[in-house]
Amino acid sequence: MLNQNHYPKILSTALLTLGASLPFNAFSVECGDTITEPTTLTEDLICSISGSNTSALTIQRPGGSLYMAGFSLTCLGSDPSNGIDLAASSGELSTGTINGCNDGVLLSEDGFHTVYGMNILLPLEDAIVVDSNSNTVIGNFTSGDGNDSDNGIDIDGNYNFISQNVIELSGDEGMEVDGIANTIIQNTITGSDDDGVELNGDFSIFISNTIQDSISMGLVIEGSSCTVSNNTVTDNGSSGITLQNSASNNSIAQNTSSDNDDFGIFVSSNNATGNSIVFNTATGNGVFDLIDLFESDDCSVNNNLWSGNTFRHPIQAALNNYLIKQLGVVTSITHPVI
Repeated sequence: MLNQNHYPKILSTALLTLGASLPFNAFSVECGDTITEPTTLTEDLICSISGSNTSALTIQRPGGSLYMAGFSLTCLGSDPSNGIDLAASSGELSTGTINGCNDGVLLSEDGFHTVYGMNILLPLEDAIVVDSNSNTVIGNFTSGDGNDSDNGIDIDGNYNFISQNVIELSGDEGMEVDGIANTIIQNTITGSDDDGVELNGDFSIFISNTIQDSISMGLVIEGSSCTVSNNTVTDNGSSGITLQNSASNNSIAQNTSSDNDDFGIFVSSNNATGNSIVFNTATGNGVFDLIDLFESDDCSVNNNLWSGNTFRHPIQAALNNYLIKQLGVVTSITHPVI
């Protein structure tokens, strides 16, 4: 069983190990370069390369890594390039700032890349794009420009580890997860212009994240067989946690979804079946704390298990309409999965 108290220590140690293991050399870096050996940036770069299919810098393995040493890369022009593309496999990027590029950082091709300690500011599209598999993205900060940007982190690849990132003011989703079996732990997502997180890929692990102040929903789950636990989802403009479309066989446990404008935990689809929604806390939401629009009063239609949840609203009853009725109590009834 995972011990979440160990995550900060483990991740901090991992970052120190990564930094200590890279024998960076100071080489002159110019816009348009392909970096093929360990390199340290020695000055700020301002690049006027045009076109969203190009990148200001490319890190190419074997041997390519870039320690930015606190310096910045800024993209200029009405059609700026992407910032930095980690191509081939096992590229490394750390400790710098990327401003105003189309996509800030791309993890592409064969994967196994590492990105940590980066600030990606005001991208026109996505701050970080994870198109490949088995990457590590730790301890980065992204800040968009409201609806003039797109996602904070966009994940199309599989088996990636995404942790301790702070994602602010994304123009669409703070994080969109379309790949399978990604592990997403201890990230903070705030102020997204649409949903905070869309968890569309199957077998995702989503633990101990904070999502707040999204314009629309906090966490939207459309994938199946995901583990969603110990997250805090608050103060979002619609629902906190929503299971929709064919979200099935997910474990939703020990989350807090409170003070959202509409619903705390919301099952919005008749195709969302076989989910376990247990030991969550949902209080102070604007309409209902817990709601399943399609379940019967004995939870036998969609076989979703609701058990041990704490809530404050009296949840209204109607067969095939709302979940259960309990006036003045704080724990939802346990129904067996039939």
